[in-house]
Amino acid sequence: MEQLRIKSAVNANLQNSINTSLILHFVRKHGTTYRTEISKALRLSLPAVSRAVDQLISMGYLKEQKIITSSGKQAHQVEINASLGTSVGISLELPYMRIARMDMAGSILEVQEIELDTSTTNLEQMILDSLEHFLTRSQYVDDREIPISAITLAVPAAIDFTRQQVHAVLYRNMRELDLKKLFEQTFTVPVFLENTENLAALAEKHFGEGIDEQSFAFITIHHGIGAGFILNGQLYRGANGAAGEIGCQHMGHNRYVSTSASETFETFASIHQIQQIALNFLHKGRGEEIFKAANYAYKNITHQLVGDMAAEGSREARNILSQYAQMLAAGISNVLVTVNPETIILGGQLVEIRECEEHIIEPLRHRLMELVPFPVPGIRLTRLGKEASVIGACQMGLENTILGQYPYSL
Repeated sequence: MEQLRIKSAVNANLQNSINTSLILHFVRKHGTTYRTEISKALRLSLPAVSRAVDQLISMGYLKEQKIITSSGKQAHQVEINASLGTSVGISLELPYMRIARMDMAGSILEVQEIELDTSTTNLEQMILDSLEHFLTRSQYVDDREIPISAITLAVPAAIDFTRQQVHAVLYRNMRELDLKKLFEQTFTVPVFLENTENLAALAEKHFGEGIDEQSFAFITIHHGIGAGFILNGQLYRGANGAAGEIGCQHMGHNRYVSTSASETFETFASIHQIQQIALNFLHKGRGEEIFKAANYAYKNITHQLVGDMAAEGSREARNILSQYAQMLAAGISNVLVTVNPETIILGGQLVEIRECEEHIIEPLRHRLMELVPFPVPGIRLTRLGKEASVIGACQMGLENTILGQYPYSL
């Protein structure tokens, strides 16, 4: 979606196109409204608003209904035509797959999370079957089935969006999958492919009331680490879609893993490092209460368990999370000195840790203040939880199909 910036005079046709786009997005955001309210809010003349609204009604984007006001007068309200189409978003963060559906007004109608069996030899078919089952629950308005206008797939990889090419896939069993082609052949609707963090950043910026920051980094921390950058209000993809592959930074040797190989930020500070730090503590005779809470099974020492123990007052659990925050700071500091964003927004499995603000974000902020020679920006968890990328996927589908000819918003 383009944020409107006019630096010179425009001709009448372009002005009408801009007005029409602004009005459509105003109605999407604010819901049912009157032409006079649109005129006042956008500071457009009432005739200009009426022309644009009539055009949008004739094209099926808006619909109008007569009402009787409290004074007994007849008035006309306009609203989004919800039956025009919906967008489906899919986010793959194996073994989990999230699917969501968004209507024309930008509201999420439903979200489903599915755990996939990644050991299967036919992961592609399993993903397709899950999507088909989701789509059997069709949406209706006035007994009319709402068509699917687009499908957007969020994947943890560098995506050249213009060429729809995939680079640097996080999960090896996804390397040979051509889900875009499979979905296009099966559903005969436009299918888009985009990086998970890019879509999460777009959702954070625009979904619902959106946020005011014009330059920020959305950093996802799970099995891997990646970032999506909104710079000067726009998504920055880089030359071939690899901007934000911050997990590929080389960090040196990881003292918690027995290897002499150079470690990347992804292997150095992915969410599983919380478990590695905890195991290191246990081998040194520390954190017995954590081992007991895990029923004396190493595999049960997860980031959620350590987070729960820290929230309940365990000093060693808090020390583990604090040390993990130091490791995060090593890579995030490089982002700060390179991009200098207004805000860092953290997502992924980090949101599953109880009291994350106190036990990870605060020590992370203090360490960054030691590493970065200028003011550290605000740092917070995503407001959209684990659904950020799938929401962004839904948005992208609408903006590249139904809303494609109306790109301007305030």
